[in-house]
Amino acid sequence: MFHLRYLYFLIPFFFLSACSSVPKPIDGSDEKFAQKAISIKYISSDQLNIYDNQSHVTPLVVYQLNDINSFNGLKEDKSGIIKLLQAKKFDKSVMSVSKYYISPNETKELLLDRATKTVWIALVAGYYDMQPLQSTLIYKIPPYNKWKFWNNKSSQKFLKIKVYIDKSSIEQR
Repeated sequence: MFHLRYLYFLIPFFFLSACSSVPKPIDGSDEKFAQKAISIKYISSDQLNIYDNQSHVTPLVVYQLNDINSFNGLKEDKSGIIKLLQAKKFDKSVMSVSKYYISPNETKELLLDRATKTVWIALVAGYYDMQPLQSTLIYKIPPYNKWKFWNNKSSQKFLKIKVYIDKSSIEQR
């Protein structure tokens, strides 16, 4: 009987210690998928991608990345921008890629699912006069919230992007 008394004190201790854990640093490696977690609202100019005094449709490529270094290297020159506009996974840092076509004088919102492990969102617009530094925008996505205080589902932060797509550049709003 004497030994059972000690077990009553030890069993809750083992359960409590099994449930505790050390928090991990947020580095993007455990970012979760989230539906419609990225909102991109854009307004395009009526003189969008003007060439020969006429406006044209412009491709917009949205990259979801877990590392920004490769993208930064590609966005520096025209050949890199051309590669980015192909909307293909150029290396293992690309978690997702989507391509859209923007018409002149258009206002629209794109709602995108956040791919697992996404830390960065990069936008690339294609223009006739291709100025590399004016063709891209980069955003860091808010981290996933691991704490579950009020319900069974984890809270997911959302990224809202507003841009103006001008005749030869993409600008943050």
